[in-house]
Amino acid sequence: MIRAENITLSYRDGQLRLPVLQGISIHIKRGEWVALTGANGCGKSSLIRTFNGLNIPSGGSLSAAGLDLRSPENRTAIKRHIQLVFQNPEAQTVGSTPFEDVAFGLENRGLSRGEMLVRIEKALHQVGLAPKTSADVSTLSGGERQRLAVACCLALETEMIIFDEATSMLDPAGRRDILGLARKLWEQGTTVLWVTQRMEELAASPRVAVMGAGKLLYDGEPRTLFYSSRLPDDLGWPSAPVIRIGQLLQAKGWPLHSLPLTEQELEAVL
Repeated sequence: MIRAENITLSYRDGQLRLPVLQGISIHIKRGEWVALTGANGCGKSSLIRTFNGLNIPSGGSLSAAGLDLRSPENRTAIKRHIQLVFQNPEAQTVGSTPFEDVAFGLENRGLSRGEMLVRIEKALHQVGLAPKTSADVSTLSGGERQRLAVACCLALETEMIIFDEATSMLDPAGRRDILGLARKLWEQGTTVLWVTQRMEELAASPRVAVMGAGKLLYDGEPRTLFYSSRLPDDLGWPSAPVIRIGQLLQAKGWPLHSLPLTEQELEAVL
């Protein structure tokens, strides 16, 4: 789905060029779930906007959905395959109702009225907003607005959705709602890149990529990251309660593969 080889990105500030991405190499297969994390300013947003064609790499090679993103025409075409759900729910709506909001992207694609109606109905049903098709967008909760943003992606029949800290501005119920929706789409075949700084979301992901100062510091499964790496301590991450208990078990000689990452795994252990 995405193949990045030694990509770099820099911005010009007067006479200086400031490095943002420094030699990032990462491959994301179709149908994978990858969690991406790192401190604010580490380059996460710059990287995912490069995947979506919004940033142009300064060096290296980058292809997504088989398209070479160094070619200008492909940076528009890639949006047919990869869509972004941003952090701020209110910054993503352009229509006055969910129907109009989903229709906006379809109109830009030049779809027929009949095809648009089918796709809008299906997408709003998938995210649980069918009863609010004609509601005023301003009456929707933050979680509902994020679901609406996902509906816009689904209506475009995207192959991959990048969630850029999409739950960070939501309450706990809203976070569970969006995370559950993303996991359901992943189980149905959608490729997901889940950007987060929440330890419990990283621990529950099959693959975690960690960035720092524009570099990729780790790319692998979470159990090794939390139990066999000094990186969480070096980065000053707070340990989740489950991980702290797992570390106590580790000190007593429990093997790595049996150490818990989620509350469900901890319950099974206990």
